[in-house]
Amino acid sequence: MPSISQVVTEVVAGDPILRQCVARGIVNYRKLAKLLQPMVSQVLGMDVSVDAIKVALLRFSSKIGKEGGVRREVLDVIAKSSVELRTDITIVVVRSSAISYIAQLLTKVVHRARFVAVMQSVVATTIVVDKDTGEELLKSIRREDVIDVQRDQAAIVIVSPEEIMKVPGVLAYIASVLAQNNVNIVHVESCYTDTIIIVSKSDLEKAFNVIMKHIEGAKKSLSLLKPFS
Repeated sequence: MPSISQVVTEVVAGDPILRQCVARGIVNYRKLAKLLQPMVSQVLGMDVSVDAIKVALLRFSSKIGKEGGVRREVLDVIAKSSVELRTDITIVVVRSSAISYIAQLLTKVVHRARFVAVMQSVVATTIVVDKDTGEELLKSIRREDVIDVQRDQAAIVIVSPEEIMKVPGVLAYIASVLAQNNVNIVHVESCYTDTIIIVSKSDLEKAFNVIMKHIEGAKKSLSLLKPFS
């Protein structure tokens, strides 16, 4: 059976915003403990006191305080990442049942497309392409197979080191900082070390500035943490 500290750590660590608030000591620990009490008690199958949860929160805060709420491994990946932008992006969502002939259409245009990303689920397949390729595809795809089309989008491609494949929490961190700045993620896709985030063209500048700010912030945070290594 997990301990109170383990359960509290899992709950707080799973919420990037809450994790940062706890790490920086900008929460009321007793109120937060009261909020977490029903959840922690349910997981452990017994009544857990507010005081016990508060102690666990304080221990967690002390443990991660030097990292500002973000694990060092995540900061390291963010610091080593770079950003590329693609404008005039179109998202075409089609029925997966039609993917066999749509895949053939893709093979005919992919060699001259400026940008292509494809993700398939059981029900739908999302095709993210440059504007011209998108319009060319739409001329050949049967209308009844098209679920949705979103034009005037932009792609932010975050190119990270290979460590991103093994470090949990990087995407959660990126999504969290964008959400905090009121940037809506229209579509997100991972391709090896690249994280592709699609936003509306109107949000592109803000999203880019936010991500670059946090990349620079990660570099500064790591430089401050070196003396403690």
